[in-house]
Amino acid sequence: MALHRDILWVGRQWAVTGYGIQACDQRQKGKFDIEASRLWESDVLESLRAHTWLNIEDFEKALSVARQRFPEPPRRRSAMAMPPRHLRKSPELERHNPGRSHLSNSRGE
Repeated sequence: MALHRDILWVGRQWAVTGYGIQACDQRQKGKFDIEASRLWESDVLESLRAHTWLNIEDFEKALSVARQRFPEPPRRRSAMAMPPRHLRKSPELERHNPGRSHLSNSRGE
């Protein structure tokens, strides 16, 4: 993929563009480009850092510039943030007790 038209910073090996971080060497055909929405995903970055050809100083500078330009998106609600299973309202429980609603008292009124 060619470099995005909005070029914000250019290093020796990497450029920060309107797309995110892109390799300056266009022979890579976008194989190592990182979309802005993925700049905060550690697995994407770690897999790239494993390459021996990587100019780590240039990449770290590109990452710093890109993260200033594209702030971290709000995190999705993870399963850990959910209440424990036994505290959640169960739709199955509602099906087994159709006469009982959360508004009725203990006598079913």
